[in-house]
Amino acid sequence: MAKTRISISLDPADADLIRTVAAEHGLDVSAFLVMAGRKEAARLARVAASFADIDDAIATAEAEADALTWPPEPDVHPEEAARIRAEIEVARARSAARRRGGTAA
Repeated sequence: MAKTRISISLDPADADLIRTVAAEHGLDVSAFLVMAGRKEAARLARVAASFADIDDAIATAEAEADALTWPPEPDVHPEEAARIRAEIEVARARSAARRRGGTAA
């Protein structure tokens, strides 16, 4: 199987730690980093999959919120206006949380 070389830059302390831990487990640095990278990639894929439904719901809520006339027309019942306002706030809060570092987010 063909191999691809990847070059990375590390702080000396991180490089020493990786070399030490790899050696303690009978691995060379390359094998250790591949193992760690695969494990983290799999973990991130599981996290993304677990939030896929939530991300879809957020996207739907944001699209619905963008399509709303605001403020609502006068013939909208006050309870409906309150529900719409609450949904918009939830969607905005979720969107802001995603921008702050959520995956997913």
